[in-house]
Amino acid sequence: MLVFSGCAVSADSGVTVKNLRCEYRVNPLGIDVVKPRLCWILESNQRGQMQSAYQVLVASSEERLKRNNADLWNSGKVKSDQSIHIAYKGKELTSRMRCYWKVRVWDKDDKVSAWSGPALWTMGLLQAKDRQAKWIGYDAPAPPSYGEKSESDLLNLEGCRWVWFPEGKPQKSAAIGKRFFRRKFKINPDNKIKRARFRLIADNEGTLFVNGQESGKFRSWKPAYTLDVTARLKAGVNTLAIAAANVGDAPNPAGLAGKLLVEFESGDAVAILIDNFWKVSNTEQEDWQGPDFDDTAWADAEEMVEVGAQPWGKIEKQELVLPPPPYLRRGFSVDKSIKRAVLYASALGLYELHINGKRVGEDYFTPGWTDYTRRVYYQTYDVTNLLQPGDNAIGAILADGWYAGYLGFGKKREHYGSEPRLFVQLEIEHSNGSRQTVVTDKSWKTRYGPHLEADFLMGEIYDARREMTGWDRPGFDDSAWQPVAVGTKLKPQVQSYPGVTVRETQQIKPAKLTEPKKGAYVIDMGQNFAGWVRLKVRGRAGTKVVLRFAEMLNPDGTIYTKNLREARCTDTYILKGKGEEVWQPAFTFHGFRYVEVTGCPRAPTPDTITGIVVHSDTPPAGSFECSNPMVNQLQRNIVWGQRGNFIEIPTDCPQRDERLGWTGDAQIFIRTATYNMDVGAFFTKWLIDLEDAQTKEGAFPDVAPHKVAMGSGVAAWGDAGVICPWTIYKVYDDKRVVEKHYESMKKWIDYLQKNSKDLLRPAHGYGDWVAVGSNTPKDVIATAYFAYSTRLVSKTAAAIGKDEDAKKYEALFQQIRAAFNKAYVSDDGRIKGDTQTCYAMALYFDLLGGDKRELAANHLLEAVRKKNWHLSTGFVGLSYLLPALTQTGNLDVAYRLLNNDTFPSWGYSIKNGATTIWERWDGWTEDKGFQDPGMNSFNHYAFGSVGRWMFGTVAGIDTKGPGYKQIIIRPQPGGGFSYAKASYESIHGKIVSDWKIESRTFTLNVTIPSNTTATVYVPAKDAESVTESGKPAASSEGVKFLRMEAGKAVYEVGSGNYVFVSGT
Repeated sequence: MLVFSGCAVSADSGVTVKNLRCEYRVNPLGIDVVKPRLCWILESNQRGQMQSAYQVLVASSEERLKRNNADLWNSGKVKSDQSIHIAYKGKELTSRMRCYWKVRVWDKDDKVSAWSGPALWTMGLLQAKDRQAKWIGYDAPAPPSYGEKSESDLLNLEGCRWVWFPEGKPQKSAAIGKRFFRRKFKINPDNKIKRARFRLIADNEGTLFVNGQESGKFRSWKPAYTLDVTARLKAGVNTLAIAAANVGDAPNPAGLAGKLLVEFESGDAVAILIDNFWKVSNTEQEDWQGPDFDDTAWADAEEMVEVGAQPWGKIEKQELVLPPPPYLRRGFSVDKSIKRAVLYASALGLYELHINGKRVGEDYFTPGWTDYTRRVYYQTYDVTNLLQPGDNAIGAILADGWYAGYLGFGKKREHYGSEPRLFVQLEIEHSNGSRQTVVTDKSWKTRYGPHLEADFLMGEIYDARREMTGWDRPGFDDSAWQPVAVGTKLKPQVQSYPGVTVRETQQIKPAKLTEPKKGAYVIDMGQNFAGWVRLKVRGRAGTKVVLRFAEMLNPDGTIYTKNLREARCTDTYILKGKGEEVWQPAFTFHGFRYVEVTGCPRAPTPDTITGIVVHSDTPPAGSFECSNPMVNQLQRNIVWGQRGNFIEIPTDCPQRDERLGWTGDAQIFIRTATYNMDVGAFFTKWLIDLEDAQTKEGAFPDVAPHKVAMGSGVAAWGDAGVICPWTIYKVYDDKRVVEKHYESMKKWIDYLQKNSKDLLRPAHGYGDWVAVGSNTPKDVIATAYFAYSTRLVSKTAAAIGKDEDAKKYEALFQQIRAAFNKAYVSDDGRIKGDTQTCYAMALYFDLLGGDKRELAANHLLEAVRKKNWHLSTGFVGLSYLLPALTQTGNLDVAYRLLNNDTFPSWGYSIKNGATTIWERWDGWTEDKGFQDPGMNSFNHYAFGSVGRWMFGTVAGIDTKGPGYKQIIIRPQPGGGFSYAKASYESIHGKIVSDWKIESRTFTLNVTIPSNTTATVYVPAKDAESVTESGKPAASSEGVKFLRMEAGKAVYEVGSGNYVFVSGT
């Protein structure tokens, strides 16, 4: 096997070539880019080192490469300082080719380096004829014994009736407005409550109160809502109250129905139906929902039709449908010496592969989430070491995943299809040059196994008693297994996976263990994250250990699960009873900090549970630290939020029944994401999903892949189709990504223009989502984004050489700018809405000219002062707030907002225990407790967009032009910070900005990677007071003084390490 070092020591030059990558990835297998791009970085201990030329060799074997026999491509000496995205220009690449490559460079003095270590890429199956495998699965219903896996749904609404206030025939027409329902019931003190759930439906919406406390909201009857009210009930008399609303512009049908099911530790459950025993009023009275309110004067609720009857019709099926994942296998024989074996695998669903008893690869949730009606990806694995001479076996587990499982809100499944399918092609190359192929076809056999359920939102149930020892090994008796189903209704494109797969990245040990209820142990992992837990347990066969997951705790120490909505988020392991058993799920993930463990044979210990962190394996890129511990925790929270939500796509949250690729969140956060991790390949993949979801009219979607939330054309969300590719270009100098998506970017601008009036966009969309204490007009937001995206398309056109388009879209930007000012900006610079977001967007998007910019900056400052020097934006405005304050000379205010720890602020959530970024500023407050559980995630990265300001302003690392070829180091100290330091692994190498202030002396340590230059801004009284490495800066090696600018001495430097010191 080839060992890839990826670097080499220098020969004559002082340069080392290392970190060789192809299409952003290290040694990628099975790519289908026929002109792949190559990158490397240079390292040197010399200042000012640059690459003056390079030479790339590509060979078809490691041996040829060692001999410098570049039979695929020898670039020759190319005079260029380009070290990223060098497009392959050799022989035509065809399926299965192995391409070994290395590079050497000439430095600034034309001295040549040593060759780098070898690197590799391989080609995938480029033509349809290369893919011989069939799509196979198992469509037979599970045996009756699998029906025992979960309890029957006692909460079904059969026998329930719709009710309303007695006012004519409300099932036909009722007045718009609220009606108020109440009922009391008693729980015997001898009955200990195990669980209490209320299933509710309404036309149109309602709010439930239990014993005077708000306990959840619900809306519609498609499907029913289930609210957990266990923590709200008590022994003795309980009061249920519901405020139900009929909404609309005119009278229409109205109704309410539901059932409360109270289960006890022993004995029969109690069901309370909504019926004519409930009291109802059409007038809201003081404390009407409280237990002491006298409702004797209220009317009896009027029963109407049974649930399922018209006008509402049949309620969608309420029971969960969770078929077991099938196990599939095939034995085969290898009778010749094995040189190499490569496996190509895909699924409509999720797959896990095994060969001869060993798992293939380290990836999870493969092949990834796409619009399966259009395309599906395959992964490529080198499995040479897993095969053996003679008998072999390959096995697979096939789960529903995003393809057929529950997806998003609404408790719906099978969004793409109902029959998961597997695609496997194993190609074995023998030492004598012959080939053998094993593919999925009708020769495979299948049956259900120990997985009883496996679903992203609902969790897994695994019965270890059903394990089939040796099922994935040769010699296993599969005579009782069934034939597979062959074929699929979908005919998507089958392509090589272009992104980074989901992997385990770290493990977490428990921080604390409590037992708030007897037998229900709560384990605090100390960190909110996405993944699962590994369970280690001993016990009798048949013992069920149930794991439930939550982000927060109730006041009594039990887990808080209301905000999970319809996501069950529960894993169950059934013991086989054979000594120590270790288990973890494979086809689900949860967003959580707390784990409730019940059914454990013995009290759990810290060794019982291990947290497994999983996310798309985007390489870490940045680090940030400063003298404020709260801000350091904020940076950790931002990174953990990114880990928890970059799972195959950029999601909104990892815990509840949503987990969708919301485009607005993605575009707001992408610049921060690039500082924290290398997301080039990650977004390369997702931008394909985004373009796949664009409508024929040019509207980009609210989510991508486009399922569940089917809106499109929304300001700040649809603009992701422009902002995200532009950002990838800016950070990684990736012209190919904007060339690929340029036409879709233009279509978006055309769509906006066609759906505007006088270049003003309509007041439509989500607005400044989850703002607190302010309401920015939606037409202002939409028109501002119309202008911003138009200018970015102009810049994109200029970057890829489309000069006429660049002029066209810049002219359109100026026209939109003028329309914006005419419609929304008064002569005194006040913008319609007068909110922080209005001004931050207008300033950041360059929508104001002349004195209006200064006037608007003053209004922004006043908008912050009016909120007692606190922010009030939603996540749309937040991304631009601190940058706009900084640009307009209000750095001190920006720092003040960053440092705040009173509500609303980042510090407030951190002071109250946050380890990730919250969805809402008021997700939990001391005076109100939890926000509406209908939308209250505690792991939502959007408000973490401040991270880019921390890197770009506090530490001062940014790029001048694309790809950090020319770097800006411009730290802007403030906020009482005594130091700040950040590092960033750019596509050209490591950048460091590390400053401190001691005794009125400012020290700045800077690292600039080879083959780049930087402009460094040093706070100083004058240039003469600045030294570098102990010498006057202007005369130091590799340092050129440029000018004094706004209290900073500005220098141009080449690569190397520098220490600037100045008096302040």
